[in-house]
Amino acid sequence: MEIDPIRDRILQIMEREGFAPSRFAEEIGIQRSAMSHITSGRNKPSLDVIMKILERFTYVNSDWLMFGKGSMTNQKVSVEPDLFKNTTISPPEPQTASEYRKENRVETHLDDIKHSVSENIMYNDKTIKSISKIMIFYTDNTFEAFIPEKGKKD
Repeated sequence: MEIDPIRDRILQIMEREGFAPSRFAEEIGIQRSAMSHITSGRNKPSLDVIMKILERFTYVNSDWLMFGKGSMTNQKVSVEPDLFKNTTISPPEPQTASEYRKENRVETHLDDIKHSVSENIMYNDKTIKSISKIMIFYTDNTFEAFIPEKGKKD
């Protein structure tokens, strides 16, 4: 069986990403069996597979993937670290009550505005609502609709 250099470069990308062949296939949008055939050396990757790899992993240098020329990564594109891989989140620094913070002042002002707006909405809702129809459903699967007459006050 002939050694496929493109296959080896695809394996390097998979190793860099930490993907098993099945996950790599999902990432680029091909059948798992097709990826299995590529990684085992049974089939060579099609141009479609190569294009899908380049579309999904934009940092990969196309000349490197197809011809082995240059480095794996594009010089133009900087690779951003995966923000969710091996990340530890440190808690925010405690803040003292006497410390003046602009955020605190703004939040307090926003709370006042929210309260004022919610009062206006509740007041407006009470003055606008009126009954348009009352439906009564009976156990024999019949119903009646009562529609109030316009302009009639109780």
